[in-house]
Amino acid sequence: MARPRGMPPELLDGPVEGDGGDASIAPDPLDGYEPTGLRGPRTSLTPEMVLVIAREIARTGLLRSAAAMAGTTEDCLDKWLRRGKDAAARKKRSLYTQLYMECEYARAHRRAYLINLGERSITDRHMNPRFATWLLAVTEPKVFTVPREANAAQQGNALGPAFEMVTPEQAMQALEEKARKFLELEDKRAAMIAEATAAAEPEHATPESA
Repeated sequence: MARPRGMPPELLDGPVEGDGGDASIAPDPLDGYEPTGLRGPRTSLTPEMVLVIAREIARTGLLRSAAAMAGTTEDCLDKWLRRGKDAAARKKRSLYTQLYMECEYARAHRRAYLINLGERSITDRHMNPRFATWLLAVTEPKVFTVPREANAAQQGNALGPAFEMVTPEQAMQALEEKARKFLELEDKRAAMIAEATAAAEPEHATPESA
């Protein structure tokens, strides 16, 4: 059987040891999972929770996952981070400022990791950079997306950039605006045609009608 193009050899070759059967490459969703046994969220920040939260952010970049791994809620974690950011702005040190600084460093680590993946994909033909670039664009849109320029409306027959992330409400508003402009142009065009037709009728009138 021919090998699929672009597929790494290590994903195509059979297992080195064993009975020669197919080896599953899918990860086990329960690998490392153990129920917490918590009856409710933790509402008091501890030094141990700071490290758990920062490590999970560095791994996934998700506050919700980090809060769950520490046994608390996303809303509670968000309050702790805001408190730490405000305290850091006043140059105060506390457990909340430590949480804020650790999470900022964890985010920086994850950004560097994704950027490294994108750079490696330039020379490694087996790597696809789309997932890394999509994550960067979603998590850091101000840094990793191209700002919309004044002449961007000329692309795609004046419909804007070919790829632009918008909400359903924004898409509906844009569609209604384009429809309104189209109808206005059609009304003006019909009025111009009617005026031109009315002005041309006397010229084509027959002597009997005069």
